[in-house]
Amino acid sequence: MNRDQEIQLLQPLEDVNDLLQETGEVPEILGDQHTNGTAGTAQAPTRTRVVLDTSVLIADPDCILAFEDVDLVVPLTVIEELDGLKNRLDDVGRSARAALRKIEDLRVRHGGSLAEAVAVGASSSLRIEINSVQKHRLVEHGLDPAIPDNRIIGAALGQAELGPTTMVSNDAALRIKAAHLGVEAAEHRRTTRHASDATIGWSTIETGFEVIDCLYAAGAVDAEVVVGGDDVGENEFAVLRAGSQSALTRRVGDEFELLSHTAPEAWGLRARSKEQRFALELLLDPAIEVVALDGRAGTGKTLLAIAAGFEQVVEQNRYERVAVYRPLVPVGRADVGYLPGGLEEKLDPWMSAIHDAVVALTDHTSSTDARRLIDTNRGQLSLESVTFLRGRSLQRQIVVIDEAQNLEPTTLRTILTRVGQGTKVIFTGDTSQIDAPYLGESNNALAVLTQAFRGQSCFGHITLTACERSDVASLAAELL
Repeated sequence: MNRDQEIQLLQPLEDVNDLLQETGEVPEILGDQHTNGTAGTAQAPTRTRVVLDTSVLIADPDCILAFEDVDLVVPLTVIEELDGLKNRLDDVGRSARAALRKIEDLRVRHGGSLAEAVAVGASSSLRIEINSVQKHRLVEHGLDPAIPDNRIIGAALGQAELGPTTMVSNDAALRIKAAHLGVEAAEHRRTTRHASDATIGWSTIETGFEVIDCLYAAGAVDAEVVVGGDDVGENEFAVLRAGSQSALTRRVGDEFELLSHTAPEAWGLRARSKEQRFALELLLDPAIEVVALDGRAGTGKTLLAIAAGFEQVVEQNRYERVAVYRPLVPVGRADVGYLPGGLEEKLDPWMSAIHDAVVALTDHTSSTDARRLIDTNRGQLSLESVTFLRGRSLQRQIVVIDEAQNLEPTTLRTILTRVGQGTKVIFTGDTSQIDAPYLGESNNALAVLTQAFRGQSCFGHITLTACERSDVASLAAELL
């Protein structure tokens, strides 16, 4: 239907309105048929329509249940794209299948088609948009209506004519184009906490001299006596300062506990900064079963995790072995299937970072010596791909998930549901360096874990900022 035909269809309605105004009669006005499918009044506030892009459903298949008091609109093009992705044998394919199943469950539960809005969550609705794609406006701006992303924008333009509309997408290019055409665009965030509110795991708090004196005398102080102490979460650290005096503390329950004067040491590795000191406190504490280490390149995330693993497996016999898992996500184009040899030989290039960490910790001068050490301690150290975690049950192990920023949030759940009794899981990664598609700084596995688990007694998180690898690495991370 072109624009002239739409105007002709609307003309009789305008004539009726003119007639009613002349007679003074007030008609019963039907509510917007695109909101909840129920009758309303002209004075009723119009809820925001949220148009979901494919990338959002791939990154978070459960997102349709997370929105509150909005009308969710899924363009039919998104269903087509999910259908094209569902056969992939990776996290993207699994997320596509999960999203399609959730939408199908809604369709079956409410019966019939989703062309009419159905209730989802506590206060929202969901509908699949078939019509209202503003192709003529796409053409006017030089966008090809045959491209799926442009058709999704066209659907959002159609919704914007009916009321306030927001396009939610993890695709930056799509958001830019939508905003250029006048549609409000936003990135999807898995939780309600904004990225600016993300914690780094420690903070500096100015306090009084009496608090510092009491802390050193008793070894702990109530959080209530520290101004701003309520903002420090469970297992987060605080540097309490009073003039020239200071103390390193950790929030445990309702108290700030003073850290030991003797800095922890793992497999001969000592902390070079207070951030690394905080990280080692979490890594060496068996009560902290899940640890997240975020930070840019060269801050020592993997090295600290491997050192803590060796210390507690080989020296303390607290765990049976260290199991290192990495996602097979390349920087650029690569495929593990084309690498020669058996499984161990194929995985070897992906595990070079672990070999480098072993070299640094054992003072060996070559990766050959590191591999020999790994082979010698095969029962206490294993290097595997995250791909092979499905169906596993991890008992009495230190599990290191390296490069966790390249994992989907759905894979995070798979990993944590593998954890058995006496197992500690360490996630390391750099949320500013993400190589996986459909993921951003706020919706990757490492960021989602930090947001979801913050405040739990079994969880601790530290963001490392000081590069310790070399001056060149530090400059590169800062300037490039």
